[in-house]
Order: sequence, then structure tokens, then C-alpha cells
Amino acid sequence: MTVELHADELWAENLRRMLVGVRHEVVMAIARPVRPETEYGSEDTVFRQLHAAGKQVRLLLSAAYVGARGRQSVLRQFAVGSQIRVTDTDFCNVLIVDRERAALWSAAPGQQPRGLLVAEPALLGVVHQFAVRTWHSARQLRDHLELGERGLDAVALAVIEQLHAGAKDETAARALGVSLRTYRRYVAQLMARFEVSTRFQLGVRVRDLGLLSS
Repeated sequence: MTVELHADELWAENLRRMLVGVRHEVVMAIARPVRPETEYGSEDTVFRQLHAAGKQVRLLLSAAYVGARGRQSVLRQFAVGSQIRVTDTDFCNVLIVDRERAALWSAAPGQQPRGLLVAEPALLGVVHQFAVRTWHSARQLRDHLELGERGLDAVALAVIEQLHAGAKDETAARALGVSLRTYRRYVAQLMARFEVSTRFQLGVRVRDLGLLSS
């Protein structure tokens, strides 16, 4: 079953009721919030309770969302930091409860949010698989914040991952869609930024800082 959702005064309360009803697992992804930041406070309280009760909690945030709110705001807003990951992948807002029902919603700036309530098994399976896979491949929140503090962007992170994987320069350059010369310039810039003289030292440094994805 798929039902179209329209925003009304019960929007926040309906999402909260879905969260309260979690028995085993919840996945929530926020790319472009349609409500003021303060209105997510009630969900944060429920997340804490679910996490403390041993439920599987996964929170996926877009890099744009984190960047717009800042480090301290995000840390205050969501207490279960170890379960929060950040991605550059584009996605719509989604809340998935126990793989049995999901709410998907989005809104253009200045417009009322609209979305779908999904309970149809095949579609729900696709939505859940995408959300969980994206969560697993995303950066942990602490790594993302560390990258931001050091001024590292998505390209720098991609170079670090290629170095960690042991990829040859030619292979890494193709993976990033840049020339061999450009890739080697990226590596040299990272070595200078982390004040190391070899690629091995760079690898050790970023690993010690926890900048590598799991």
C-alpha cells in the first residue's frame, strides 16, 4: 500500500508516533529538512530512548544539512552520535520503521512538504536497501566533522580513500575522473597539509585521526 501524504499540523506528531512504535529497527535520513531545526527535538528524545533500549538506530544526514547547522548544533540535536553518518549522496527524507512502513517526503524551498507513506513490500525493500547501503558507505559523523575542521572536502577524502586502498596513481586518477598530474598534485597537497614527507606517513596520520571510512 502506498498513500500520498500532505503536510498539516499533525505532520511532526505523525512522524513521532512512527518512531515511538519501533519494535526492532529504525532508519531515518534527513537531506533537506522541511521543518525548523528545533522541531526535531522530540525525535531526538525518542532516538535516545530507542538506542538505550537496544533497538537498531541508524541516522543518515546529508553533508549540506550538517554544514548548514554546524558542529555544535548537530551534536546537540542528535545524541546517538555513534549511529550518525554523513553522505554527499543525494536522497529524499525518509523514515523507515521495522522494514514494515516508511514515510518519504521532500519540499522545494518555500513550499509545503509532500510525500508518501509506503507499506508495499517490494517498494519498501528497495527504499530500505538504498538507505542502509548509503548509511554503511557514509562517513561517521566524527570523521565528517574532523574533515570540516581541517578544511578537507569530498575530493580530498576520495584521494585519502584511494591511497588507503593501495590504488596505483593511474587507477586512482581514473576513479576520481581527473588527470594523473592533478591526482598527484592532490596527494602532494595532502602531504603538505598533514605535514608529512611520505605517503606512508600520510596513511598513518589519517588513520590515527580516524578519517578513514569503516
